Formats: sequence, C-alpha cells, structure tokens
Amino acid sequence: MKLFNSAVGPIGFIVRGVIGLLFVIVVISQFFIIKNLKQKLDNITILSYEDSSLVAFSPNSLDENVLVVTPEFVDNFNKYNSPFNDGMSFNELVDKYIKNWRQDHYGSLRGTREKRRIHEGIDLFVPENTPLYPISDFGIVTEVSDNPNYLVTVNCTREDGTPDSVKIEYGKVVRILYPEGIETLYAHMNEVNVELGQQVNGDTQVGTSGLTGNIRRSGKGSHLHMELHDKDGDSFDPRWKLRFEKNSLQHFLKYLNIDE
Repeated sequence: MKLFNSAVGPIGFIVRGVIGLLFVIVVISQFFIIKNLKQKLDNITILSYEDSSLVAFSPNSLDENVLVVTPEFVDNFNKYNSPFNDGMSFNELVDKYIKNWRQDHYGSLRGTREKRRIHEGIDLFVPENTPLYPISDFGIVTEVSDNPNYLVTVNCTREDGTPDSVKIEYGKVVRILYPEGIETLYAHMNEVNVELGQQVNGDTQVGTSGLTGNIRRSGKGSHLHMELHDKDGDSFDPRWKLRFEKNSLQHFLKYLNIDE
C-alpha cells in the first residue's frame, strides 16, 4: 500500500497543478474578454427620446433590455420601392398606371348615399397576373386570404353623419407590415404566394395582380388596389409617404454633436 500511495501522490499533485493552471488561464482570459466587451460597449451610443428631447446615453447605464437598430437599418428599411419591383419611383408609377385621376386616387367617394365611404387606396392598372412584391426590403405578412370573395371591413359615414362601417369585397389580399410600422394592403389579386406570419424581402413575389373581388362587377380592368395603413389600422394617402425618397438618418447624424 505504501508503494502504491507513493506512486499516486506525484500524479495527483501534477493533476492538481494542471487544473490550477487551467483555472488561472480561464480567469485571465475572462478578464480580457470582459475588458474587451466593456471597450466595445463604451464605443456604443444609444439615442432615445425623453421629456420631449433627444438624449444620448451609454449601454452601461441600462437597467432593462433595449433593442438597438443601426442607422443603416433605418435608412435601408424605411425606404420604399415599386410594388412591381421594376425600379420605378412612386411618381412614375402614378403617371404610368393611374387611369382616372378623380377615381383611382385615395379619397375619391365610394358607396351609396346611405353609407358613403372613400377609396382607401390607389388603383394601379397593370396587366393581369403582373408579379407583386413588398415595397420595402423587409416585411411580415400580417393578413392573407386566397378567397376571391374575401370581405374587408372599412369605415363609412351614414347619411346623417354618423360613423359606421361596411364590408367590401376585396378578393384575394395580402397585408404586409414594414419596420417603420406601416402596412400595405394589396387587393383584387389573382394569386397569393405567401402565408400568414411569413417574413418577406424586396425580392419575394407575394402574388400577382388580378380580377378578384368586387371589380369583377365594376367593369374595371385588372389593377392593383394598394392601401397604406398606420399602426392603428387607419388608411392614409400613399402620396403623403411614397413621394419622398431621400430620407437619411445618417445624413442627420453627420451634423449631430453627441458629446454636447
């Protein structure tokens, strides 16, 4: 037994020494990793909004989870493209595909005398089965229907001025939410190629233009009915948003003195 213990003792000592050395190495490496991470955090400045003012602070001062987006994210995903992925500007789309300036734009009157509503989008008259795409480089499908008789609830006003709502046959539809918080609704589609909850990009063909819904009885030709909606679900005139193409957060940051 003494010979056995004398043989094991030196081995155990060596093992304990190796474990101790590894522990020291781990501690030292973690120290430098933490130091490196701290230096990286010191290089980050977070812009926020508090008490009607723009404020800048370091991640080291955070006590809760915060989602940070880069200027590149804002500039890339808050710019909008043609729904036909053809590189045309909104003004060019309107000039080429709007047929009736009084009827095909946002806000033209629709419905009956008893229930008056407005046209909540624009009608772009493109050939049937024209491929359709998101208007931004990233989006999430928030509503989709492959039903050619699908009904959408829209606001209207009764003859006495009382607010009301009415269901309109939009046909096959796709609604897409973009990072800025606005949504597009495409209606009267022939084909739908996406699913609810699907993440899409600017090259995702979400479907094709067509003749579904109430336009089959209207005498109108194939077109894309496109609406824009805010975070409350209210529609607004696409001309308010899509005419402007030069937004740039990075341009603003060039003039912002964060150190002050």
